[in-house]
Amino acid sequence: MTTAEPTGHEPTIGERVAYTREHLPAEERDLYEDALREATEQALGSGDYGPLGDIIEQWWRAARIEDRGGESWQRQKRIIKEGRWDELFPGPGRDVDEVIEELLR
Repeated sequence: MTTAEPTGHEPTIGERVAYTREHLPAEERDLYEDALREATEQALGSGDYGPLGDIIEQWWRAARIEDRGGESWQRQKRIIKEGRWDELFPGPGRDVDEVIEELLR
């Protein structure tokens, strides 16, 4: 699923790649380039371009959050980087099995 820009313009693959490169934090850019390169090589070798499209879309969305996430997102990132998980998710943790049981009811 592709998310359109507010202007109604649907960014091309090239525009998404350029936007992602421009808006990802420097420490994540190498991970993006590696994922993009690997997915491109797989697509060229197999002829299946679906996974390449998925990589481009996922990283583009991450770059949009970085760019447009605002103060709240920046605060959450700082808390995560500092390992202050209790601040981000206060209260007692829940047992995974209990959560799954609730979802299956």
